[in-house]
Amino acid sequence: MGEASAREGRTTEWLLRGFALLAYGFAVSNLAGAWWGDPSRLTLLLLLLTEGYTLLLVMLARRASIRDMAPLTVLATMYAAFFFVLLDPRDTIRLVPEWGGVALQTIGTLWQFSSKIFLGRSFGLLPAQRGLVMAGPYRVVRHPIYLGYLISHVGFLLVNFSWYNAAVLLLLYVAQVHRILREEAMLAADSPEYRDYQRRVRWRLLPFVY
Repeated sequence: MGEASAREGRTTEWLLRGFALLAYGFAVSNLAGAWWGDPSRLTLLLLLLTEGYTLLLVMLARRASIRDMAPLTVLATMYAAFFFVLLDPRDTIRLVPEWGGVALQTIGTLWQFSSKIFLGRSFGLLPAQRGLVMAGPYRVVRHPIYLGYLISHVGFLLVNFSWYNAAVLLLLYVAQVHRILREEAMLAADSPEYRDYQRRVRWRLLPFVY
């Protein structure tokens, strides 16, 4: 990567971090307001806390040596950083009791946290080369953080169901799968060690499914 390209990549990544920070501010005004009006809706509070922790890791992430700057990848990353602003807590249906959603969110959050502990400062927004991590939850699936997100989001949706919220989350996972595929292509092209890891850990996101 040339110096100009590296500089452009750093600028884009910092713009995305700023965008994520702005998005979180909007989400606080939206979701926190709904939670404040009804403190029993703990799924709203948990979503804000987990997204806030993710944002903190993004801001502290190690600088990448190689980034995927393809326009579609940048767009998918922007949506992944922005999606929770689009969630609407109004006029939703509880398909399960609040405690059921909270339980799934807690399981997903604990799985995320354990994965992020192993990942450390290699966490980031854009698919990038920030170093390989293959221990802990990474022995189960190749993208355990995304699995944690999925479990948490299912918990949130079951308690705050609307077809609109379902569509927001469905589009999120279309974006996440794109990011997974782009990140794996980048890592595999550069690292025989990662290709061996792909052979050893078969599943990308969901064991026995994908």
